[in-house]
Amino acid sequence: MDPFTTQSLEGILRRDVHAPLYHQLQGFLRGLIERGEIGDGEQLPREEELARRLRISRVTVRQALQLLADDGLLVRQRGRGTRVVGGKVRTSTIPMPLKTPLGELMHSLDTLAGNTQVRLLGWERVVPPEPIRELFGSAPGETLVRCVRVRSRHGHPFGYYASWTRTVHPDFNAENLAYGSRIELFRRCGIDVARVQQTVSALRVGALSAMHLQMSTGQAVMTLERRSFNAKQQLQDLLEIQYRPDQLRYQMRLDYEANNPETPV
Repeated sequence: MDPFTTQSLEGILRRDVHAPLYHQLQGFLRGLIERGEIGDGEQLPREEELARRLRISRVTVRQALQLLADDGLLVRQRGRGTRVVGGKVRTSTIPMPLKTPLGELMHSLDTLAGNTQVRLLGWERVVPPEPIRELFGSAPGETLVRCVRVRSRHGHPFGYYASWTRTVHPDFNAENLAYGSRIELFRRCGIDVARVQQTVSALRVGALSAMHLQMSTGQAVMTLERRSFNAKQQLQDLLEIQYRPDQLRYQMRLDYEANNPETPV
């Protein structure tokens, strides 16, 4: 799925918010780079082509690209275009792995789902882009389910959820995802989850998710990436959540298990 098609770019820039268009565009492109949807070394469309697809001026596109170049995420060369140099493969992280029983996580997710409301923004069964296909180890032409939802509590949105799921079960559909819990659907559809890996970080929110979270483009959001694996250690689900930090606090309880300190997740 090309992130630069006219359809993919639809709605990413908003003229009814205070953030300048060039700032909204650089936030959108930054998100693609940080999530690995455009990888290290990939070429971006030319300025005039991006301007045409987004229906904005070439000067606006140039301003956005220059901000990312100044931050070391892009390299711009006259006559050769613009390419990514700060993609995910170059990102260095300091891991701090923690273990916690998987059952407790699932219980917490069930509780969250039961006490909040969900709104489905998009659902499709498609062949994923190359970075996603590599993560899943899926065959060429194999489809995954792409789903985007927003969770709210008492009418206040707090989480923007975007996921890829490996399943062909007919019940994993838009109707069920529009009203229920994904964890409950996992059980119903036989999606085996034996291990979960979570990464928490902070990003600047893009225009599209900012609109649904009722935030200003560029504000900081807490981002959680959750990878769910089956018993064969195959990736079954990839979920990225952007949380409003003023609406949700992520809390973990860690107890020392004297009798069994190596309890696997």
